[in-house]
This record gives sequence, structure tokens and C-alpha cells, in this order.
Amino acid sequence: MVVRAEVVVVGAGMFGSAAAKYIGRAGADVLVIGPEASAGGGSAPLSAYSAHRDEARIVRRLGWDRVWGTLDTRSADRLPTIEGESGVGFFTECGALALMGKGVRDRTREMLRLSAAAGVTVEEVSGTTLGTDFPDLGVPLVAGGVDGLLERRNAGYLNPRLMVRAQLELARAAGARLARGHVVDVRHGGGARGPWTLQVATGQGEFEVRAEKVLVAAGSLLNRSGALPAARELDLQAFTEPNLLFEVAGEQLRRLLALPTVVVVDPEDSGNDNLSAYLLPPVRYPDGKWYVRIGPGMQPLVHELRTASEMRAWCAAQTVTREQALFLRNAMRTLIPALEPVSVHAACCVVDKTPTRHPYIGALDEDGTLTVAVGGNGHGARGSDEIGRLAATVVLGQAWDFPLPQEVFAPRAAAPDPASARVRPGYLTPPYGLC
Repeated sequence: MVVRAEVVVVGAGMFGSAAAKYIGRAGADVLVIGPEASAGGGSAPLSAYSAHRDEARIVRRLGWDRVWGTLDTRSADRLPTIEGESGVGFFTECGALALMGKGVRDRTREMLRLSAAAGVTVEEVSGTTLGTDFPDLGVPLVAGGVDGLLERRNAGYLNPRLMVRAQLELARAAGARLARGHVVDVRHGGGARGPWTLQVATGQGEFEVRAEKVLVAAGSLLNRSGALPAARELDLQAFTEPNLLFEVAGEQLRRLLALPTVVVVDPEDSGNDNLSAYLLPPVRYPDGKWYVRIGPGMQPLVHELRTASEMRAWCAAQTVTREQALFLRNAMRTLIPALEPVSVHAACCVVDKTPTRHPYIGALDEDGTLTVAVGGNGHGARGSDEIGRLAATVVLGQAWDFPLPQEVFAPRAAAPDPASARVRPGYLTPPYGLC
């Protein structure tokens, strides 16, 4: 069977679903390809493991720099509209707190300046205020102390699975088609502006797709998943994302529901002693229980995944190492000192990093028929609607209308043999930015 489309979007996650919505609204014939939620297991295709297979991602407008601040603010401003138009609720407003090490105070001042210019209200809060407003929250002993930056309104967390469902509903309403499966091969048909041919595997077999244009939004593992043409890998490193879920109930749950999301930025280059971490307040999971979630920054214990087998094993096993668990338990003990969990569970994900620290949004070929939208850098969920909109702009050849030049998002090709380079990328040193 051969399916034809003007534009095919490879990846039905946060970036791909948003892009498909905007491409469809522009009147183009668009087909989105992505798998159903994975049941797990070591044989599952890498495309089945996606960053949106969780219950919560932090939402804030305060950005590490102007790029992320603009992406995040524009996307967050649209969340109520996306919820209203789709009928799918996915955003919880609980506030967002950043505890910034005083060693990056110049960066903090610039972040506050950019937020004020964008009309975003961010309070500078002292330890006294934090103790009054959030008595269950501890403040980490970052060298030199921390500056507290708090967004009380229009900040909190979103459910990425439900957000993707909402975006796909809106994409279908705009005329987009959705095909469930895994893209295993992408080839150009030859000739000037010739069609692209994609092979898609499903549980019932394979089918072929032919399209004039391709947008690849396949997430952190795309270099090993078959979603890109041969020898077109990107300079995009994938890393383990070890998390622990602390189950809470009863009176403790009631108290902790008052917490905001928390991010700690420790600028000290102290290896695994670095205190950078993020915390989500109690979130209800599909098992009906409430969990407080904690994850690390980019300490060395956040291991790089270099091969397809390493990626598959990490995603399938969902096993946090002893070293990682010790770090996360200590971080939780610091941020919520009195926590007495009912149970503790591992929850693994994958985070990607680009050397620019920004997403890749741009064409990979001279004729402009192959475009990518990847590189969330660990916090792409909250900026995903704007990232998808910009990707649609590039795919459709529309005028660039972002306040920063398109070159900021230019994709970079991978080194000839990245698997042979065992040195940790130099841009992964503190400060890491906001999760």
C-alpha cells in the first residue's frame, strides 16, 4: 500500500503534533506518523520511547535566555486556547520556583530583565518568604546562597501525554491524517524536488508513504531510530534521565499540594556533588496514586547513551543505578526534609542536548524538502507549541516571524564518528540552565 501526502511529519509527540496542527491550518495536506504508547520490552523500536510518555513537565515563562524565554512565553500563553479548542485539559497552575545560585547573578538579572520586557511577573523571594509561603520546602546549600525567582500565575506543570492528545485533535480538525507506526527508512526519490519515500512498520506489516516534504520531529533518539535518511545524523547527544517517584498520601499529600515546581541551578563545577535538580509537587499518576517527582541536572551520573542498544536497554528496563538513586534521595531530602513517602519508584526518561543549547528548527537539504524540529534540551515541552509553529513556517516556506534570527535554530550535522568520541561534550558543564 502506498499513501501520499504533501507533507509528512515523522513523530507524533510534542513538537510533531503542534507542527501538524499549524501545517494543516495553513491548508496543506499533512500526514502525521507516530507509534501508539509503547508497552515496553527490549524489542520495541526506539521511536516508541518518547519524552511525552509521562504525567508532568514544568511550565514557566522565565527562560534561561531570550530564545527559551520567548519560546516558553509564547507557548504558555496559548495553553488555555489549546485546552479550550480541543476539550482536553492538561495544565495545572501551581506556580514555578527557580533557586538560582548567586554565582550566576548576572544571568539571573538578565533573565528578570527579559521577563519584565515580556510582561511576565516574576517575584524575587527571600528565604523568609519561602519559609512562610512553602514551609515544607528546604533550600539547598549552594555555595554563596541562592536567589529565589517565583512565578505564581500561569506557571506549574502540564501533562505531556494529554497535551499531545489535544494537539492531535486540533491537527485532525485542521485536516491532518494520523497513521500509527514506526518510520524505519527515509529516502529521497531523486531528481529536483523529487518525492520522499518512507517505509512505515506497524503491527500488521509495512506500508509506504510518498511525500513532497518531510518534517522529522522524532525526539531524542532519532539518530538511531531510522527517522532520518542515512548519513544525515545530527549533533544531538542523548542522555539518561533518572527520576524517582515518591508516593505521598493523606495529610502529607494535602500539605505538599501547595508546593510549586522547583528548579535548582548550582553553577559550581563539582561533578556529582553539584546540587542542580528539579522537583514536581504531587502529581496523580494512572495508578490513582500521587507522586512527588525528582530529577537531576547534568551531573556526570546523567550518562550518555551512544548506541541503539544502550538507548533501548535504558528505556525498556527503567532501572536507576545505585549512584543515581543516592543522588536523587539526597536531593529530595534537601528539598523536602520531612518527606515520609509511602513508597519509592524509579521512572526513567531520555534527555537530549545540542551544542547550541537551543532546538534545531530548519532544513537539512538545499531544496528545503527535509526539515527537522528536534532538541528540546530537557525542557522542550513548555515551548513545544511555538517550536511546532516555527517548524511549520519553515516547511511551508513562510516568512520567518520570530524576534530572533532563524540561524539561532540552525541544525548541526553530527561528527563523522561520534560513537568513537568518549569525551563528555564540553557544553555540558555548569551552569546547566533551567530544566
